[in-house]
Amino acid sequence: MPIMRGPDDKPEWVGWSAFGVGDVKDAAAFDRHFHDADEYWLVFSGRARVLSEGREYEIGPGDILCTRMGEEHDVLEILEHPFRSFWIEDELRGQRRAGHLHLGLDEPDPDY
Repeated sequence: MPIMRGPDDKPEWVGWSAFGVGDVKDAAAFDRHFHDADEYWLVFSGRARVLSEGREYEIGPGDILCTRMGEEHDVLEILEHPFRSFWIEDELRGQRRAGHLHLGLDEPDPDY
């Protein structure tokens, strides 16, 4: 299958657990979270100040933010609209929980 339009279109040889296009209009509405997978954001529009693995970065078109499994990430401030990216969550590992996980409610897997 050469085209994926959603998670149900994924060939069995693709290890991604999730993917999509992110359109962040308001940084305050974005939640600080982590995943049971590595995550990548390929920015194709706008600029933002973000947090990943305890460090702040300014990112823009052509940048790829790489966040390891169990590490928090967040959009702190939109610097240029529209801020859009293509994001990929790699294969789930550890406890294999899907979606956004939050410190205090969900704990990172200590084995990773």
